[in-house]
Amino acid sequence: MKTPRVLIIGSLNMDMVLKIDRMPNSGENLFAREFSMFPGGKGNNQAIACARLGAWVSIIGKVGDDEFGDRLLLNLEQENVDFAFVSKKPLTHTGLAFIFIDAQGENRILVAPGANMDLSIEDIDRATELLKSVDFLLLQLEVPKEVVRYSIEKAHHYGVKVVLNPAPAQPFSIEILSANDIITPNKYEAEVLSGVTIHSLEGAKKAIRVLNERCKAQKVIALGEQGAISTSQDGRLLYFPPREVKVEDTTAAGDAFNAGLVMGIGTGRSWIESLKLANTAGAIACTKMGAQSALPHMRDIERFISRMGDGEIQIIDEL
Repeated sequence: MKTPRVLIIGSLNMDMVLKIDRMPNSGENLFAREFSMFPGGKGNNQAIACARLGAWVSIIGKVGDDEFGDRLLLNLEQENVDFAFVSKKPLTHTGLAFIFIDAQGENRILVAPGANMDLSIEDIDRATELLKSVDFLLLQLEVPKEVVRYSIEKAHHYGVKVVLNPAPAQPFSIEILSANDIITPNKYEAEVLSGVTIHSLEGAKKAIRVLNERCKAQKVIALGEQGAISTSQDGRLLYFPPREVKVEDTTAAGDAFNAGLVMGIGTGRSWIESLKLANTAGAIACTKMGAQSALPHMRDIERFISRMGDGEIQIIDEL
């Protein structure tokens, strides 16, 4: 089986995680039930998620010249991710994310991006030979948007397949994506990109149709506890019901989902098989606390599938 070569361009953060009963009201002080600190950042998480599933992975990004940056680089090394193009930015702190997880396992996140926002087009150009050599470019929106746009254009020039995870939710010119690309918003990100409020499967279907008018890329909307909806390669809409797991923390679910999708396609699985793999990877990531600590290895997915099957799929409509 081929080993996919994946390049991540994205953020590297240190995550400060607080487990709480609920968010405090204005002027109210509450005690957190638990505090933990983990390596994170969506780019960093997705790099490690892909590596754990068996891909060859490299990441381009920036950290601060501080202890947090050193810890993140050591962690990449331990996870077998190439970080030759992760540079340190003097006099700038490493990105920090403050993650609040409530009693239902849902999360709210505040990010102080720090060095991540100093990633530049010049940093991408220095890694041109690397970009030319990979199968996939996986991107998010926790670095400057002009860098994301430039990276997509450069990937297209070299025939590299782009997967854009448009997170966190914000407007972005998805028109730049081609029919060979994939875009993977969650519900909130899809609402921002499409202008459609998603309260149900019908809302998600409408959002996909609106997004189809803007770009030809394949689309997957992750709906959290409602599962996922996707376009298909033959013009149909597909629905993937959620896998049944005990949810502890949803922080890394999207990162695991994207890694599973890339790994599925990169190893020659069909679109539907790849989506099933992604759905399972995302579900497993919800069963543990933290981001990277929750990211599954391929053996975890195989074990889950041997017990629970590879999941359902429903054809729900024509585009």
